[in-house]
Amino acid sequence: MKHLFLAAALGLACAACQPSTPAPPATSPPAPSQAPAAQPGAPGAAAPSPTTGEGAQASAPPPGQAAMAEAGDLVPGIPACKTGDNRTPIPVWKPTVDAQNNVSTAPPQEDGQVVVLALESHDEPKCNDTDVNVFKLANPNGEPGGLEIRVRGNSQEVDGVCHLSGLYRNEAAKGTQKDWAATQFTAADASEIASANMHCVQSP
Repeated sequence: MKHLFLAAALGLACAACQPSTPAPPATSPPAPSQAPAAQPGAPGAAAPSPTTGEGAQASAPPPGQAAMAEAGDLVPGIPACKTGDNRTPIPVWKPTVDAQNNVSTAPPQEDGQVVVLALESHDEPKCNDTDVNVFKLANPNGEPGGLEIRVRGNSQEVDGVCHLSGLYRNEAAKGTQKDWAATQFTAADASEIASANMHCVQSP
């Protein structure tokens, strides 16, 4: 009996000596997978930065066009005059015109001379290429009379205003009123003058 108790005590002691089964190691949560980069245009994607492509900046006009713009661009095909140019200069007459067709300056008046005109006819305008529009420049200081300027051709109505612009040739004219001199401008053939390549337009 004594031996049975001893054996049982030894069995319990041996059971306590057995190593305990280790608990399985804790596993760390998997690292989150890296999200793919958002494609342009996808929701939440940053807008691509604008890039400047070719032609984004307006290119400067060719020298000939720039010169014509300075001259008023009234006669395409005829270059602006340059220093030392051997071409015949074409003057530009572009006066201010009031409601009664009174002009602010006198035009060139050399018989047969080609002139660029840019006018608006307000008083009884005749916006056709047959009838004559009349403009006046009174003498200064209240002196009687003045200059009557008659213009025919190259007419165009724009927004209810009659424009007379382009190439004209000057010719002498007789006055119709006492103390008034007169000069006349008739539309010239711009293509013929341009093809001759002998003229240039003066800066106004």
